[in-house]
Amino acid sequence: MWTYEHSAEAAATSDAIWSCYQDVASWPDWNVAVSNIELDGPFAAGTTGRLTPPGAGPLPFTIVEATENSGYVSETEIAETVTLRSTNRLTPLPDGRTRIELRVDLVGPAAEHFGKSFGPQVKAGVPKTVETLARRAEELAGRQ
Repeated sequence: MWTYEHSAEAAATSDAIWSCYQDVASWPDWNVAVSNIELDGPFAAGTTGRLTPPGAGPLPFTIVEATENSGYVSETEIAETVTLRSTNRLTPLPDGRTRIELRVDLVGPAAEHFGKSFGPQVKAGVPKTVETLARRAEELAGRQ
C-alpha cells in the first residue's frame, strides 16, 4: 500500500464543504485530479460512476462510504492491480471552522509501483485540491 495525506482548515462549516462534495459537477473547479465525473445515482454509499482525470480516459468510480457533513470514501480503479482510495474527512472546530482531511491510498498488488511512478503527482495535487476546496466552501458560505 502507498499513502499520502494532507489537511487544511476552512472558514466554513462542514455542511458548506459537504455541499461541494455533493455537487460533483463542480469537482473540476476545485479537484485537480478530476476533469469530469459522472455518477449513476445520488452522492451516497454504493453509487458508481466514472471519473476522468485530466488527459486520461474515464475510470470506474465508486462511493464506498458517505456520511453527511462528516465525509466520504471513494475508490477509483486505476488498473486491474491497483485502486486509488480517497478518504475525505470533515472535523468541525470550536471556532466554527472545519478541518478538511484528504488521504489517498493506493492499494493492490501494484500499489508500490504506482506509488513510485504516480506518487509525486498525487503529492503535488492533494494539497492544491484541499486548499482550493476550502476556498470554494468559504466563498459559498459567504454567499448564504
